[in-house]
Amino acid sequence: MSAVLYLLWLILAGVFFAFGYMFMRQAQSPLRTFQVRQRGEGSKAAEVEKAMAEMALEVNNYLDSINSTNRNLNRTAAIASFICGLVAIVSLVIAFYQASLG
Repeated sequence: MSAVLYLLWLILAGVFFAFGYMFMRQAQSPLRTFQVRQRGEGSKAAEVEKAMAEMALEVNNYLDSINSTNRNLNRTAAIASFICGLVAIVSLVIAFYQASLG
């Protein structure tokens, strides 16, 4: 029975550390910014280009705020996962210690 418990704590620690690594990687990969392509020349094209540039600026500002929020949330989730992994390791050590006492 105790071997199953040790294996369970070890598997849980591995899962939590894997989640922490995954969240840390996600925190480092932001969404790409929106790029406006050049369409053509002429007076109407200039008006469209100006409107597209303004829209791209608004979209990119929104993406910056989303990237910041996602980065903070993923960092928080990574830290929480690493803490859970450490708690699982500590529980494994405590279980070993208790088994050695009695």
